[in-house]
Amino acid sequence: MSLTENVPASGAVWASILDRVLSTDPKQRLRITRSLMSALVFVVCVGLIVYCSIIGIMNPAHGWVLASFIAVSCTGFYAALRSGWNERFSDPALTLPQILAALTWICGAYAITNEGHGGTLILFALVLVFGIFNMNARRARLSTLYAVTAMGATMVFKAMTDPLHYPYKVELMYFVFVATVMPMISQLATQLNSMRGRLKAQKSELEAAVERIQELATRDELTGLFNRRQITQVLGEHAARSNRGVVKFWVSVLDLDHFKQVNDTWGHHVGDEVLRSFAQMAASVLRETDVIGRWGGEEFLAVMLSVPPHDPHAGLERLRAKLADAQVSETVPHLRITFSAGLAAYTEHSEVKQAIERADKALYQAKADGRNRTVMAPELKPD
Repeated sequence: MSLTENVPASGAVWASILDRVLSTDPKQRLRITRSLMSALVFVVCVGLIVYCSIIGIMNPAHGWVLASFIAVSCTGFYAALRSGWNERFSDPALTLPQILAALTWICGAYAITNEGHGGTLILFALVLVFGIFNMNARRARLSTLYAVTAMGATMVFKAMTDPLHYPYKVELMYFVFVATVMPMISQLATQLNSMRGRLKAQKSELEAAVERIQELATRDELTGLFNRRQITQVLGEHAARSNRGVVKFWVSVLDLDHFKQVNDTWGHHVGDEVLRSFAQMAASVLRETDVIGRWGGEEFLAVMLSVPPHDPHAGLERLRAKLADAQVSETVPHLRITFSAGLAAYTEHSEVKQAIERADKALYQAKADGRNRTVMAPELKPD
């Protein structure tokens, strides 16, 4: 087997390993990845401990103890995240506990690295940077307060017990650095969190606006049915499937009888009530596979799948029967309406507009024959 043939298999194995280590849940995977990245700070810290032990400026025993605590801490947080135990908390990322633990171990490293202790202050600041995107204002303040207090106490203790390696003048300078930089990082975290909140709210508003725009682009505002543009697109999709031999369908044009008289007699607001009521009934009575939209004015167009032994004509008659005794206006409770319909089967590889024209002609025939009926157009003979 060639090397190129091995690539997909090895890629699948690597993906499987990552799934086991990082989880397949996207949110948990992100939390675990961030936790492991922050663990790199500990790796650097342990490396510093080892280096200080080798060059003889630190007691190796103290280094092994601290390294053990660090290893247990990292393993514990990984286990909590990978097992899903973290999801019971308000902050599933366990950001604050991880930061406090990291600050504690770096304070420990600061206390045992003697001449090399100044280098740990960079790691001290880096810890807060890792949590800057997840911390809210309260957690940022708590972590900053703990950082300044813990490191300040460590500096005072070491200046008093080991002034040779931790001269108080140098420690005072380092403390000013900690007391200045840590609150600034905390403030930045608070601002970023606030910005994230605003962006999240704006994203939700934008998504709602886009959804509303999409709805307006596809739905008739009065009836809630598909508008002419969208029902035309549905027709095109059905025609494409029909041309591939997947489905057969019928096109029906429906028109409310004497609708102009409704508007002239009771006003357009009653006419709007009638249109809404008809649309609701049509959507509920026709089959789930049928699609109906408002074609214009009091005209509607339905796309009805041909599924033997079901006859599309039967669906229109069910609608007609329900409409006969239905109240279509709260303003005029006694008002009753009927509709006329033309029905035409779509012929494969013909133009959709031909089916619409044939259904429209059948509709005019239904009106000429006395209204309140459905007329089926003659089949179009394929070329």
